[in-house]
Amino acid sequence: MARQIILMDKNRIERALKRIAIQIYERFEGKELILVGLNERGFATSKQLHSHLSKLVDKSLLALHNYNIHDASDNGVLPNCAEKNVLIIDDVIFSGKTMFDAISAVCATGDPEKIEIVTLVDRGHRRYPINSDLKGISVPTKFGEHIEVMLQDNAPDQVILFKN
Repeated sequence: MARQIILMDKNRIERALKRIAIQIYERFEGKELILVGLNERGFATSKQLHSHLSKLVDKSLLALHNYNIHDASDNGVLPNCAEKNVLIIDDVIFSGKTMFDAISAVCATGDPEKIEIVTLVDRGHRRYPINSDLKGISVPTKFGEHIEVMLQDNAPDQVILFKN
């Protein structure tokens, strides 16, 4: 029988994203940032992060884009990232495959000044040598366990660990 454990509720998600926004502000103060949210949940996370960043920096320095790794026909065109600071944002990082594909797509638009990976949850167990630079929580999972970020009103609402 599968068990569900709530790792983060809406308030904890908000606190984590506010903290990450402050860390981004400290790292990139006064610099233009391109935020690339991956797929549905990564984009929902990036919109909330964008909202927190907008309170800290001039909105003209922030550009928000959605990128669907799994369906290229659903994508808008990524902006030219040459000599820009890019944050690739996803809800959960696990093997690193999705991030690897996203980094490849961003680099195909131009050679960025810097790319940083931002995730709400880091599960560990990488197959690709990619780490999350900024994360809400780290939860090393066991094989057979799954973590899902639940959305409500198009925003992260809960992070749930599913155990067998």
